[in-house]
Amino acid sequence: MSKKLVRNSDITISTQLFEILKQNILENRWKENDKFFSVRQISIKYGLNPNTVLKVIKALEEEGYLYSIKGKGCFIKKGYNLDISQRMAPILNTFRFGQFSKDMEINFSNGGPPKEYFPIQEYKEILFEILLNKDESRYLMAYQNIQGLESLRETLVEFIKRYGIRREKDDIIICSGTQIALQLISTAFGLVPKKTVLLSDPTYQNAVNILKNYCNVENIDMKNDGWDMKEFEDLLKMKKIDFVYIMTNFQNPTGVSWSFEKKKKMIELSIKYDFYIIEDECFSDFFYKSKNCPRSIKALDKEERVFYIKTFSKIVMPALALTMLIPPKKYTESFSLNKYFIDTTTSGINQKFLELYIKRGLLDKHLEKLRANLKEKMEYMVEKLQKIKHLEIMHIPQGGFFIWIKLANYINSEKFYYKCRLRGLSVLPGFVFYSNSEEVSSKIRISTVSSTIEEVERGLEIIQDVLNNCDFSEKDLK
Repeated sequence: MSKKLVRNSDITISTQLFEILKQNILENRWKENDKFFSVRQISIKYGLNPNTVLKVIKALEEEGYLYSIKGKGCFIKKGYNLDISQRMAPILNTFRFGQFSKDMEINFSNGGPPKEYFPIQEYKEILFEILLNKDESRYLMAYQNIQGLESLRETLVEFIKRYGIRREKDDIIICSGTQIALQLISTAFGLVPKKTVLLSDPTYQNAVNILKNYCNVENIDMKNDGWDMKEFEDLLKMKKIDFVYIMTNFQNPTGVSWSFEKKKKMIELSIKYDFYIIEDECFSDFFYKSKNCPRSIKALDKEERVFYIKTFSKIVMPALALTMLIPPKKYTESFSLNKYFIDTTTSGINQKFLELYIKRGLLDKHLEKLRANLKEKMEYMVEKLQKIKHLEIMHIPQGGFFIWIKLANYINSEKFYYKCRLRGLSVLPGFVFYSNSEEVSSKIRISTVSSTIEEVERGLEIIQDVLNNCDFSEKDLK
């Protein structure tokens, strides 16, 4: 511990101490499991209140540099940095203790639905009803039809008409999550030679990491209504693209929705240049500015070019762990077989719950409440953000969970992330949404879903204060 704190600096004392201690750990003077300095030692060394030191120590634990043992102190956890990119720590920390960690005062990073709206009571009542029938409950607890519960798939045939999709029950496969569906698609066509997938820059970080494991990745910039289709076609003329992965409505992280014209053009180009479209439609139910759900590309898919993915984790609750996959018809059988090896069975109990939840109109009522809540918070947050200096809203969403923010070019989003975190506010820096892990971005993603209006107001006050009072000069970024 050699560096000094600058008391009259615009950089907060806790931020300075965090950087000093982190650098001390990274200088490799420590071995894994060595005991770190005590709170008392650090407090005396820097003349600080122990509560300030504890806050910084907690932040270092959450970033994976330290771990604590009650009654014994803090210890070095260097193995974390050997296995996981330091730049992906924000993603890990969002999920390390669940997305609703009591230690995080205000959460602007959550990508799941608000926990206050989880249909716990309905789940309890329907589950109780299912379990009363011993024969059926035993069946539901056993291994299931690999494509999914037949009665659920029959219900989904009617459900997907709201997206403009008309398919039969035998066209639908139920998976245990979007990641499983992406893995199915990535592996079903063989790994040699490697296929090439085209991704938006930026896009959903889990899709990036899954698809990179199995495919060569190309990138194209996301515009305000989808891709630049001329730029896209020029790329198709130069390179063989096997798949494109897109979120067509209220994309994560930008909130962008594709125009109807670009959706139609995507289908036309898929036929002309022989590629398949992976359409991840997890946010289309959260529309705020219209009366009806936006149409999917799958609704235009007369030539069977689209792999359609729809998760129920967002519109019901994550614990349901159910995702609908509708592949082109000719692949349904081979995908069902492939699913057997990757995702042998999917919860029969949860499938039956979802079936009854939809049939009884409970999902529609649930979504109405969610939309009203999220619309109010989204509009409030946009209005307040537009008044904050040093940032710009890249795209004002018409629905979904996220607002994509561009910080002024003299502000580093990674540094901004850590400063907010030390103030009790969680956001996600933009670089985690790019395929290139070395991407430098001045953007951040803000989520509206977890916070109350009061928490939104406090969180935005923190953002404004960090931007107004912190020095983001080059010396601070070194």
